Amino acid sequence: MRKGGWIMLAAGIAFAGFVFYSLLYVEPIKVVSSRLEHNGNLVDVAGQVRNTADRPRAIELEVHYYDKNGHSVGQDTLTLDGLGAGATRDFKSPPRAIDGVEDFSIYMNNGRNPYGN
Repeated sequence: MRKGGWIMLAAGIAFAGFVFYSLLYVEPIKVVSSRLEHNGNLVDVAGQVRNTADRPRAIELEVHYYDKNGHSVGQDTLTLDGLGAGATRDFKSPPRAIDGVEDFSIYMNNGRNPYGN
C-alpha cells in the first residue's frame, strides 16, 4: 500500500473512533436502570437517570408502553428539574391501568436540536 493509502486508512480509523467515542460519552443524561412494574391492574416504569454533564439540567422523559405484539398502548411524560451535574435521581411514572402491557421504551426529550426540529 502506498503512503497516501496508509494516511487515508489512519484518518478513517480515527474518524470511526471519534464517532464511537461520541456515541458512548457525549449523551448528557444516561438511564442507569429501568424496570416495568405490575401492581395488580396498574403498571408503571421506575428507574434511575444520571446527569453526566458538567452543569445542572432539566429533562423530560417519555415512557412508551407496548403490548406483546409491539403495539403502542400508552404513554407518560415525566419532568425532572434541577438534576445536578453528576447527580443520579430515581424516577417513577404514575401508576396507570393499561391492559396488556408487556414492554416499554424511554425517550429523553432534550429539547430542539440546532437545526430547529
